[in-house]
Amino acid sequence: LQLQSDTTGNAGKWDVSKSWHAQYKDSAYVYVGGLPNDLSEGDVVIVFSQFGEVVDVNMPRDQKTGKMKGFAFIAYEDQRSTVLAVDNFNGAKLLGRTLRCDHCSSFKEEQKKDVASLPEHVTRKMSEEELEAKRQQIEQRNAELEVETEAKASMFAAGRGTEETEEQAIERQVRERIHQRKTADADAKRRQHIDAVLARRKGDAQATLAEEAKRQERWEARKRERDEEA
Repeated sequence: LQLQSDTTGNAGKWDVSKSWHAQYKDSAYVYVGGLPNDLSEGDVVIVFSQFGEVVDVNMPRDQKTGKMKGFAFIAYEDQRSTVLAVDNFNGAKLLGRTLRCDHCSSFKEEQKKDVASLPEHVTRKMSEEELEAKRQQIEQRNAELEVETEAKASMFAAGRGTEETEEQAIERQVRERIHQRKTADADAKRRQHIDAVLARRKGDAQATLAEEAKRQERWEARKRERDEEA
């Protein structure tokens, strides 16, 4: 394997800093093109898990047909696995098709959008009807992304043997609610304590100012008395 030799060919002394791969050391994603259209995300995970733990797969699909477009973005748990994947899968054959595999330096997965926070440069060019249609499109896409995220999580859980049963999911949700309630109670007590400390310090500061004012008043009274006696 590529990781078993360095630039001088000495087995077992591979230094990634001396390789062209080093420029992609901050990205654990690879791009894969030329994938057969009938592969599923699970199939891709199985194939590419040969060189490391796959933690994310993004396979763009046609919105009308649902068929994949023949490429994917794959993330590994260990960034060094991307080196193995690129060196071994680029140019390899899969079901009669030649794969193209390369590093991906700046992949960002599509995130859900806030319907109430559309950019001004977008909204000012649209009528109310167009805005409403745009909001509906965003809500629909957000729902699709949520379904995709849940399906992906289920797929990886099944692959790792950690998929939850219905009873386990219910138990986890109950535990999460209990934890959230305890956290909220602890935060409320912490805020009450902070408020009490601040109120006490404010009261102490006000008392100090009042005492200073009284001392100043007594000093001015004595000064007036001395001035009158003189």
